[in-house]
Amino acid sequence: MARLEHIRQRLEEWAIWKTRDEAGARGYASSSVLLTVTSCFSRGSYNGMLIPVFEERSAETDLAVESLKLTRSHLYATLDYIYLKELGIPMTALKMRRAQSTIKAQLESADHAIAEFLENRANEAEKRRVMAAYERRRRGFTP
Repeated sequence: MARLEHIRQRLEEWAIWKTRDEAGARGYASSSVLLTVTSCFSRGSYNGMLIPVFEERSAETDLAVESLKLTRSHLYATLDYIYLKELGIPMTALKMRRAQSTIKAQLESADHAIAEFLENRANEAEKRRVMAAYERRRRGFTP
């Protein structure tokens, strides 16, 4: 099993969004003009410019990550250490008392679990859309 690149990218965006949310910005960028000079290399910025994050996509990723909390807490903890606490694989392995290869495998498993969650959510939304279209059509043809 390998890491899913599109999920890894979503997790990077989610980490930026979550960090901004925890700073009281509710996921949106908020910083002082004076802080821009001192924090130009902080998470969520590149050379002092804030990286845009898609709110809806990040919130959806947050739901997927939070769904791991009860059923697969080891995957949730791994994502927390890697993305939110920015410890990296070696320090995460040390903190969790696991081998680095195990942490990499857990990241792969988390990617696939999140992809499955997002796919199921998309399928449910499509079913609701089809049913709503069917209901509109059915009501439109009643005498």
